[in-house]
This record gives sequence, structure tokens and C-alpha cells, in this order.
Amino acid sequence: MTRWPVMTALLLCSALPAGAAAQGFRGVATTTVRSIEIRPLQLDTVPREEATQLPDGSFELDGIPLTCPPGLPCTYYRALDSRRATLLSQDVSLTAWGLGWTGVSATFALRARADLGGEFEWPRSDDAFDAILAYAELNRDQWRVRLGRQRTSGGLGFSGFDGASVLYEPIARTYVEAYGGRSLARGLYEPRHEALQGIDDFVRDQNAYLIGIAGEAEPWTGTRVAARYQREIWSDRSALLSERASFDFASNALAPVSIDGSADYDFAFGRIGKMHVTARSQVPFAPTITVEATGRRYLPYFELWTIWGYFNPVAYHEVELRASGGIAAAAVTAFGSYRAYEPHDAPVVFGGISDDAFRLGASARMTLPGGVVVDGGYTVERGFGAYLSTGDVTAGWTPRERITVTVNGTASQQIEEFRLGEGMVWGGGGAIDLTIGASSGVAVGLDVYRQTFDNRPGQPDWNQMRGWAVFRLGFGRDPGTAERD
Repeated sequence: MTRWPVMTALLLCSALPAGAAAQGFRGVATTTVRSIEIRPLQLDTVPREEATQLPDGSFELDGIPLTCPPGLPCTYYRALDSRRATLLSQDVSLTAWGLGWTGVSATFALRARADLGGEFEWPRSDDAFDAILAYAELNRDQWRVRLGRQRTSGGLGFSGFDGASVLYEPIARTYVEAYGGRSLARGLYEPRHEALQGIDDFVRDQNAYLIGIAGEAEPWTGTRVAARYQREIWSDRSALLSERASFDFASNALAPVSIDGSADYDFAFGRIGKMHVTARSQVPFAPTITVEATGRRYLPYFELWTIWGYFNPVAYHEVELRASGGIAAAAVTAFGSYRAYEPHDAPVVFGGISDDAFRLGASARMTLPGGVVVDGGYTVERGFGAYLSTGDVTAGWTPRERITVTVNGTASQQIEEFRLGEGMVWGGGGAIDLTIGASSGVAVGLDVYRQTFDNRPGQPDWNQMRGWAVFRLGFGRDPGTAERD
């Protein structure tokens, strides 16, 4: 079933009459091999008499937290031996034009994957083929029509569908678009009944339809506004999956201050989901420094068919200040934010939960002689969602025009609600990228992660090794810069 959009687009293109327009194509084939080492966790038990009860009433064994229900053995998760697996994926993207009629083209983005073996199964490794995009397009004057598998993006995120879209551009930088068809599972490239195989007992075994309308305009110079409405419903019209709208804007009418913002609204619950407004400007007495202030609201969104629709997610509101600037070969960015959560109205079992948090961070980029570029950053977060301390640094060296060598290091600690215990995860690795021609090349890399402990082992084991190799092969010719993406 996944292959029919590809075949439809191919048939439409092959049915077009031959013409005088110059035919051409351009694309890239990317082969990726990934290998990863993990430490699976297994639920294990210990007799209650072997557990040590702490003053706060909790239990542990040799520093490992235990769950000890009354009258039952204690349980905990034990790390198993390391396991490795390797996966190969093949991506091919292609755009062809000059198919007989002026303005007709075809676009494909295809993916194949194969499990090369190992001690565990990669997620979705049994799905050998995906058609990410597969549509034919007619672009004439003020109109653009697409038919096939396509993807729309905007204030509501990414949505894929098998169907048609029609875009009309009455004047430059202004358009309205209508689209619709069979909805694809969010985050995947398959119809819902194919993507959710294996949990048929918990979801409806049928397809869904998506319809939407979007528009964008420039009401005056330097100001852009965009709006979108989108609705998804089961194919038998028995229930609604989602109904949402979004609004986005950006303006420099108040120069030197520029403003942008966005908001989305969920009709099913009658509430605003995500929203932000950002104002930025250069500092008058220091034009190399840019400052910006952001106000943000975030509320998680779940489709109505999922179990999460029965829960009441908690929104947070955040204010953030950010400054960036540079001199000579150095650039620095620093930020700070404060976040407050709405009341959760949930029972508290072991103790109070913080309802606010703050984040502080800084990053820097420096260009050194000899083609060396160093990037680094550090972020600390305290409050709801645990204490987080993380830093990373990357150094890239370009000894020759087409060769780049990169080394990186990272360290992270997160305790309390979502924890690594009282330990630290350290990581480091490197990569080499060789460019061949305009759009071909090869890259290989390896990263190693190790967990260390201050005074006790953590509950999970984060030791890992990850390696990859990527081969890119560009083909075809450049058609020139398109007037509209």
C-alpha cells in the first residue's frame, strides 16, 4: 500500500506527451550504515529482607533504588550485557522536469532499510521501504498543483498525506493554498493502519482523511502574516482526530526592533496550545551585539485517538532573555529564562513537586588560524524536571578545501525526577568528511559514551558506542534557482 503514491506519480509523468522543453533531473543518493551498542534493562527482584530501608521510607540495595510493595519482593531494573546491531538505510531524492508540458515536474524522496544483523532488532527495521515524498507538480503562472504523496509544514508542524494541493498566488509574496487527502501517521510516512500494526487491539483499524487551508501575505513592506486551519477525521466520519488552527507573523516595521510570533489553537479543547512572541534589536551603542526577549507558552498536543487525550497536560509560561555578539573571529551567546507551570491538580505521593524552573546557558564560537573552528556551550537547568547540567565542545579542522576533520566531547548530569543517579555521562568522538564534486562525498565517525559514579551506581547504564558511515552521490544537473520553493 505504501508504494501506490510512487506508482501514481510515475504514471502521471509517463503519460505526459513529449515536447520541446529540455528534459533534466537532479538528485542525490545517500547510503548510511549505523552501528550502536546498548545496555538493555531487565526487571529483577530481590528478597525484601536484603533491602536497606532509608530514613525517608525508601529502599535500596548497594546504592540502587528499589521498589518494595508490602508483602511482595522488591524490584529494580538490572543492566544486561552489551548488545550491538547494525542498520543500513538507502535514501534517494530526485526532481525531474521537462516532461512534455511547461511547468511540469516530479519529485521523489524514497527510503529503503535493511537490518545487517546484531544482537537486537532496530526499531522499524522490518519496514523495508518508505515513500517520503512522491508527487507530480504543475507550476504555471499564479497556480501550483501537486498530486501524490506530499508534506505540508507551518504553524501546526509537519503533516503528510496522499492527495492533492492547490496553491494560488495572486500577487508576489501572497498565496492561499488548499490541500487534503489520506492522512499519514504523524512522524512516519505511512497510512495509519500500516504504521500502527501490532497494536490493532488499541486503535481503530481504518484510515483517516486530512483537509486544510493555509495562506500567507505581506500587508505592508517588512511585515509577513500567515494562517492555517487543519482538520483530521476517520474515513468513516465516526470521530474527529484533530481540529486546529495557527497564526504566525514577523515584522520589522518598528526597526531597529523586529518582532515575530506564533500561536496555535485547539478547537477540540477550546484552548491555546503553543504561543510565543520575540522582540530583537541591535544595541544602539554596541551594534555588534544583538539582544532579544521572548515570552512563551507551551502546552503539549496529543491527537484525540491516543490514550494521552484522556489526560490533562499542564502548560508552562516562560520568559527568556538572550544576547549575542562577536568581535574579530569570536562570537558569544548567553541566555537566561524563567519558567512557571500551571497547577497540575494531581495527587502528590512522596512530596512536593517544584512548579517553576530556570535555565542559564552560554555558547561561543571561535575561528583559529589554520582552518580550525571551535564551538562550545554549557547549560544548567534547575527546578521542575530535575537538575540538569550539560556541556559540549566541538573542534573542526579543514586542512584542505574538501576535507573536514571533527572531534567532539560532551558531559551531562541529570538528577532528581529524571536521573542518571549521582553520576555523569561523558562522551567523545570524531568524524572525517570528504567532499567529492559538487554534491558527493563520504563521511565516517565514531562516538563513545561512558557513565561514571560519584558514590553509587545509577539505575540505568548509559555506556554506549555509536559508529556511522555515510556515502553521498549527487547526479543530474542544476536547473537553476526556483522562484518558489
